[in-house]
Amino acid sequence: MSFPGGTEMLLVLAVVMLLFGAKKVPELARSMGRAGKEFKSGLKEDTAVESVEGPCPFCNTEIPASAQFCPGCAKDAKEIVSARAAAVLEKTA
Repeated sequence: MSFPGGTEMLLVLAVVMLLFGAKKVPELARSMGRAGKEFKSGLKEDTAVESVEGPCPFCNTEIPASAQFCPGCAKDAKEIVSARAAAVLEKTA
């Protein structure tokens, strides 16, 4: 199965114009662009990791600011951040 050529793309565009009308097509394209932009920003947000500088909650080894894991117990930065958050919640409860 190959990618549609120019003629097929024009046919699809004509069908879309007939179904949605000339006023709705730009709105649909705009909303698809916004959805793509939100999706990309969500992916970037997910990969951002908080600073893990300080003592490790698992092995009490000092962790440098630029580390992605604990040098003592090799726990991931996300695990360390979540363990610290759980410890803060336990103290406040």
